[in-house]
Amino acid sequence: MLNQGRKKELSTMFVYSLLFIGLIQYATAHEGHHNPAPTGQPGAPNSFHDSNMVHNEQHIKEHMQNEVNVNKPMSKEEMEFNYFRLHDTSKDNRLDGLEILAALSHMMPAPEFLPQEIQGKTPEEVAAMKAAREKEMFDNYVQIIDKVLQEDDRDQDGYLSYAEFQMARRRDEQRMQEAQAQMTPEQLQQQKAMVEQYQQQMAAQHQQYQYQQQQAYQQQQQAAQQQQQQQQPVVNMNQKH
Repeated sequence: MLNQGRKKELSTMFVYSLLFIGLIQYATAHEGHHNPAPTGQPGAPNSFHDSNMVHNEQHIKEHMQNEVNVNKPMSKEEMEFNYFRLHDTSKDNRLDGLEILAALSHMMPAPEFLPQEIQGKTPEEVAAMKAAREKEMFDNYVQIIDKVLQEDDRDQDGYLSYAEFQMARRRDEQRMQEAQAQMTPEQLQQQKAMVEQYQQQMAAQHQQYQYQQQQAYQQQQQAAQQQQQQQQPVVNMNQKH
């Protein structure tokens, strides 16, 4: 059995690893011809693999349409590099605490409340519950960022370089495989449930993004049509004269 300190360490490491699960999900599926090892199986090339989890590749391509070939499958290395670039908003080839925070909140948003959780609650009570959950998530983000910079910022300059990012990824893959070998079936089941929840959130984000893109396109089309209709009478009047 794992003691409380070890459980907390593994939990933090697992949450941190969730940031980068999507980078390996697609690449491992591509390299392995979509025949994944069972989730939670110790020693598997990628213990979190799920053949249905391809939304992170779509996520990267959606946000980098003008920078990457969206029709070309990405290798594991390309996924990692482009993921890092995607969140390097300052374009200085390193991530600071705010950029890591943005990546965490984007990839792991606060989960929505279940209907039974808010049943019978007033709008004010629901708003207070949402604020409390968001604060809890923010506090977790801060702890993760502190741990990331403490462990992975090897030159202690306050930033995470791409080289440091790569070394952390390889280390955490090894750590997770070792940790899973010590987990009980119940703990492995809990881990699997967390991954499934994460996948559902990513799928919902992808659907929301597509909906927003569609709405923006329709609004642009409507605005163009309205502008054309407004200009039409002017053209007709000029033709009469």
